[in-house]
Amino acid sequence: MSAVPDFKADFLGLERLVEAQPENVRAEIASGVFLMSPRPSVRHSHTQAQLVRILDAAVGSGEGSEIPDWLFLVEPELRSPRAFSRLIPDVAGWRRSTTGWPGPDEALIARMPEWVLEVISPGTREADRGPKCEAYGAMGIGWLWLADPYQKTVESFVNVRGTLVPEVTSGPDRMFLAPPFESVRIDLGRLFLD
Repeated sequence: MSAVPDFKADFLGLERLVEAQPENVRAEIASGVFLMSPRPSVRHSHTQAQLVRILDAAVGSGEGSEIPDWLFLVEPELRSPRAFSRLIPDVAGWRRSTTGWPGPDEALIARMPEWVLEVISPGTREADRGPKCEAYGAMGIGWLWLADPYQKTVESFVNVRGTLVPEVTSGPDRMFLAPPFESVRIDLGRLFLD
């Protein structure tokens, strides 16, 4: 008789491995797969910062004393034992009116965001398109955007029954409009470094 796997213990063991890594290493778990990646390049960080700036100005800043509907966080740590995942998206967005916001003192966030962005780098391309994309679907993330500062493209994926499927792709020097930010026109010609 074979032993019954203890997935909870396996996940906790992977979390101990993540926590044992030095701070300059980005360690994650995607659907039970341990991933490590280097710190991002200037090109990567610029794209990340530009998208946060654009989206926060358009939908994340309240008028006067009004509380904004969207909260954007850079590199939050999302934890979903149900999906055997502990991921650090480049940017995540929570909508107060639908998903609610995470608590201000949380470090490991259990409330999944409505939207995440991954900026693709040569060292992360395979993981971002493979295990991380699959894990985000299983975690219940509504939309994933993949921004590629090397190809100068942005792709949008929508969650359909736990699977993120392609929705919108826009190439270099075009305007990008995609859910959940259909009202925000993003000029890709200004988004990426040359």
